[in-house]
This record gives sequence, C-alpha cells and structure tokens, in this order.
Amino acid sequence: MIFSCKNKIILVIGGTRGIGRAAVLTLADVGATVIVTGRALEPAETVAAEARARGAEAFAWAMDIGDPHASRTAIDAIAARFGRIDALVANAGISPYWIRSDHITPEIWDELMAVNLRGTFFAVQAAGRHMLTQGSGSIVTVSSVTATVGVNRGLPYVATKGGLDAMIRTLAIEWADRGVRVNGVAPGYVATDLTHGMRNNPGITDHLLGEVPMGRFAEPEELAGTIVHLCSDAASFITGQIFVVDGGFAAGRAKQTPARI
Repeated sequence: MIFSCKNKIILVIGGTRGIGRAAVLTLADVGATVIVTGRALEPAETVAAEARARGAEAFAWAMDIGDPHASRTAIDAIAARFGRIDALVANAGISPYWIRSDHITPEIWDELMAVNLRGTFFAVQAAGRHMLTQGSGSIVTVSSVTATVGVNRGLPYVATKGGLDAMIRTLAIEWADRGVRVNGVAPGYVATDLTHGMRNNPGITDHLLGEVPMGRFAEPEELAGTIVHLCSDAASFITGQIFVVDGGFAAGRAKQTPARI
C-alpha cells in the first residue's frame, strides 16, 4: 500500500481536535503508531483511545509547545521510549486576533509569535535532531493559506504563518542531504471549533464562502490525506513544499466570475 505508514512512529503535536485529531485517526488507519500531544493529558488520551479503537497503537503525552524547554524534554522522552521518531506533524497553534494593525499591542504580537512560530520551530528542531541522527524522517508543519494571500486585520497571525513557510523551505534545504524532509500544509477555511463562531454568523459565512470556488468549508479529514501522504514513503522525493488545501480560495482571490455562471 503506497500510502502506508505501517511501523512508523509518528508524533502529532496539537492532536486533540480539528485537523490534528483528523490526522491522528487517519494515520492510525494506515498503520502508524501515533503519539498524540496536547497541553493537557486527558484530551490527548481521549483521541489516543479513539485511535486504539481503530486497531492502532496510540499513546498520549502532555506537551506545551509554548514552552520550548518543556517541549524539547517531552520530545526527547518520546524518542527515548519509542527508539525513534519517523515523522512529526506540527499542528499546535493559537487562532488569530482580528484587530486593526494600528491597534496591535506588543502583548498580542508576542503571544502569537511565542506559540505559532517560536514554539513550533523549537519543537521541530527537537524532533529534527533525532531524525538527523537516524538519517531519516519527515516533518509536516500546518501553516495557513493566509501566509500566501494575507488577511484583513489578521497581521500577527499571518506573520507567524509566513514565518513558518520560510522555516519549512529553509530547513528543507539544510536537512535534505541528511535524509530529513520538511514540508507544510496550508489550509483555507476549515470546519473546526476555531471557526465555529464564523460558521454560525450567516453574514460572515456568506462573505467567506463567496471567496471559495468550492463554496464550503473543508472538513478536517480533507486535510488529513495530504498530511498522511507527506508522512509516508510515497512522498520520499518531496521536500520544501507548501501544499495549499483551500477549495480554490487562493486561486479565486481576484473575484473571478462565479463558477456556477
């Protein structure tokens, strides 16, 4: 099976809900041993139990990506327990503040940077060190289509995602000759709890979906397939790429004629 992850040890950071949870369960379906992390252990254990119910080996681990020293300690402990880390899915992050750029405070800026960019980099670095020692591995970072197109009143969040894209490409170049692949997945609008408020506001929903040629929000499982592909050996010659999964959002930003006409 070309997309099999059988016998791979795969760490999913931020695997307790939304895209992360969908990735855990889909990886479980293709044979991976999955380690699910979250800031609290109980939600991670709930998702790990779901994966085990599908016949996979799955384990829960508490990890706060906002604390680089703690996340490195946790990742080192995971590598020691399981003997290696074959793939990392870096999905943890916090949602944007919708605020005018002239109203952004240092505290808002620093909070998003600390988790979405700084925290993600040091988690990737910690897992990457083990992969470099092994001579193999795949890192998949969840970015956002907003890094490509920009979003009104979303500057701190957009800046973190743009930084992630630059990180992905740079690490891919640095680590390619040592057997470690680094790629990203950039979602558009996804039906998760983070977009619950938007999806329950008809005015906002109509505006947003008017920019998506496919006319709907993605389901988290529709991102999971791309993540699994990049973790698997089917993607063995892919590195330094950002895969946009957005229902045509980025392509349709020029307000083209609606597809239905």
